[in-house]
Amino acid sequence: FAYFYYGFTDIKYELFVMIALLIVGVLDDIYDVPAWLRMIIEVALVWFLVWKTHAQIDDLHGLFGRVEPISVYSALPLSLLAGVGIINAINLIDGVDGYSSGYGIMSNTLFAIVFFTVNDVTSGLISAIAAAALVPFFLHNVFGDKSKMYIGDGGSLLIGMIMTCDVFALLTHETSTLNMHHGVGVVALALAILCIPVFDTLRVMTARILRKQSPMLPDKTHLHHRFIDLGFSHVGTSITIIFTNLFIVGLWYMSYLLGWNINVQFCWVVGWGLLATCGFYYGSLWCQRHDNACYHFLKRWGAWTHFEQKGLWLKMQQIIDKL
Repeated sequence: FAYFYYGFTDIKYELFVMIALLIVGVLDDIYDVPAWLRMIIEVALVWFLVWKTHAQIDDLHGLFGRVEPISVYSALPLSLLAGVGIINAINLIDGVDGYSSGYGIMSNTLFAIVFFTVNDVTSGLISAIAAAALVPFFLHNVFGDKSKMYIGDGGSLLIGMIMTCDVFALLTHETSTLNMHHGVGVVALALAILCIPVFDTLRVMTARILRKQSPMLPDKTHLHHRFIDLGFSHVGTSITIIFTNLFIVGLWYMSYLLGWNINVQFCWVVGWGLLATCGFYYGSLWCQRHDNACYHFLKRWGAWTHFEQKGLWLKMQQIIDKL
């Protein structure tokens, strides 16, 4: 629609990298593509996206006093690092039912609102379509029994590439986000939307490196694994994390309404991101070792989330299985 009606030709390049990464992910699901090869392909696709669309992270929009665009020698490595990082962060949250698809719905909806607010129709349409397309999958993934679906690497890598396109559209120098109110911390906003997947991935990668292990080595130390260990159901884990991320976005918006400058907004989001990931993960481990009241509260909360196969859940399952 954006291509034919509005004449936005850059969208064809975004669709190309999305489809290419979807194919890579499907091949990975079937044949287990080596991590190093997948990484090379991701870097190549992000570079192609930057080359063809000129959308990249080359403007911090006043953060820390930086009002001039970032030089190409810094912008390209930063964009490649951020793009590949976002793609893998989204890929790594695909561990429990409803998490990656539910997060994709939440984040794309927020990005769509932002883009439509500043009249970026192309990016807004891509985000809105992505959010809408994930809704039926989410319902089948969460409620389906006979019709249950799994997103796999194909779906999670595709969502990650869409998130990368969203961030590039938001933080490029020629973005329409410049039409925003001057008090909006654009970098803080983008980080708030991506908060938990990004900070949790950084925590996990750092911990692996400190243990002298490969940062690409799979393990069970992600935030969603911690919730499962505490007795949360898959759906309870997904809902808790997604609403926590949404809460952090709300905290960022509060800081904007209070008139805090963009540097404070950024630090505010970083602080809450660290608290929600590192703080909760290691804090809950400490509570478990000491077997204190906080640990027992988390266990009771986790037990309460096991509402599958009851009442409304069964009715939803019957409806979804018939679709």
